[in-house]
Amino acid sequence: MIAPAAIAVLLAVGVAAVWIGVLGVLLMPGFYRRLHYMGVAGTLGVAAIAAAVLAQERLHAPGIKTLLVLALLLVMNPVLTHATARAARTREFGDWRLQPRNRRDRQ
Repeated sequence: MIAPAAIAVLLAVGVAAVWIGVLGVLLMPGFYRRLHYMGVAGTLGVAAIAAAVLAQERLHAPGIKTLLVLALLLVMNPVLTHATARAARTREFGDWRLQPRNRRDRQ
């Protein structure tokens, strides 16, 4: 049996990660910097909260559903973040690929 204190710590870590993500989205200048903080809430926050639910429910029906939701979110969050960044870059520059005017000379 997992101690209630350990579950409370996992929940606190999850909520703190979500709050850090929210503050980052609110305070960071620029779209791409904000996008990084959305990832914190979507991965670390969700994983810690799901771990707390799993520790409480174990592998009964709610725990299995939590694992499925966690797996889906951990797979989809990077994909959606990448797609969002790519769409923003396409809107900004007309193409998502690195343009010659944006390349830094590395000589």
